[in-house]
Amino acid sequence: MLKFSNKPIISHLVFLFSITVTTLTIIPALFPSLYSSLHRESIITSVDQFDFNINPLEPGLFFIPIIVTGILVLVISIIIKFKGIKLRSINLSKKYSYISIIVILSIFTILSYEDVTEPELHEDWNFVKESVMAWPTDIVLNDNHVKKFLLSSSFIIFGNYRVIPFLGSMALIVMTYLLTNKITDSRLAGVIASVIILQSNLFLSFSTTGAYSNFWVLFYIISLFMIVHKTWFLQPVPYVMSIFSKILSITFFPISIFFILNAEISIKKKIISLLSLGILISVGIIFVGEAGVKSAIDWNGFWNGFVSFSYQMRYDGLVVLFLIPIVTGLYFISKKNQYANSVSIMISSVLLTGPLLLALTDITTQPYRFIPLVVFCAIGIGMILANQKEKVRQVSKNSRKQ
Repeated sequence: MLKFSNKPIISHLVFLFSITVTTLTIIPALFPSLYSSLHRESIITSVDQFDFNINPLEPGLFFIPIIVTGILVLVISIIIKFKGIKLRSINLSKKYSYISIIVILSIFTILSYEDVTEPELHEDWNFVKESVMAWPTDIVLNDNHVKKFLLSSSFIIFGNYRVIPFLGSMALIVMTYLLTNKITDSRLAGVIASVIILQSNLFLSFSTTGAYSNFWVLFYIISLFMIVHKTWFLQPVPYVMSIFSKILSITFFPISIFFILNAEISIKKKIISLLSLGILISVGIIFVGEAGVKSAIDWNGFWNGFVSFSYQMRYDGLVVLFLIPIVTGLYFISKKNQYANSVSIMISSVLLTGPLLLALTDITTQPYRFIPLVVFCAIGIGMILANQKEKVRQVSKNSRKQ
């Protein structure tokens, strides 16, 4: 494999793509009016009180925190590099990792209990409830059958539509731990990723809702986990369930393809997995064809897609502040763990999905669609902070041969 500066060329290409997308995403957080100054039909200019003479380079609320965070991360990285500080790879025993997950799930239960027992307040819930009550229907494609089945089951079993969505969010925390642990050989990385998800305001806001349930994210994470697990041949099943939980999961196709090609599995497994994905892509074309594709690229919508990140993620400051450091950190550890490139692609692809959908289709942006971003960033933070033990794995393999 071609290498440059002791890193595979693919790491440089992934970093170039990811840092470009994340920079375009962060700019509206630094200068909220910059993109809107490029055109009149934007999210910001649609506000009645908007002043068209506003300075496009006027700093936003996140300007100082992002700059300060970036400088601190850069200074710390330089000190570690030039002082030759060796960061120890720290891991948790199974006992303490299990205890940690139990504590995390217990805290999540306490935080979510009141929401589970209260009525659904989201505006779209009445429409969703009617569709669930009318399910099953004669519609085979372009319908959220899995989501409706789970919501219907929640009401039949518990008399409450919000219980199974709550359990699904709990399972998402667990699966994030398992996937992170699997691709890093570090239980600590998995625990860190789970904590990052738990602290997310966006995740907690939609963790128990039936209108915007997290089933689609859960099943997609399961599909990624299966790719690197001994049940790899079953990975299309949860992906299909993810699509039939929310059609937007189709946009994860590029992520899955890269993840498979970059995974530490045999060529045979990669070929079979890619062929199965090819079948899903064929089905996905049908869905996309019914999404209201525009006749021409809407550049206003494209730039609005980047602007939406800064205000829809305004309560998740950790992701906003550390987005670029996460992508940069993944680049630095990509030599030790090739899955760092996969996670970087996950993050940048989700960020690019919004602009592309607004530019090419009639689909609008919604805050809950950034939940996969929270999960992927959590995995990335876990990989970086835990200083994952890829080299230890290689040493152990060599020792076995001896």
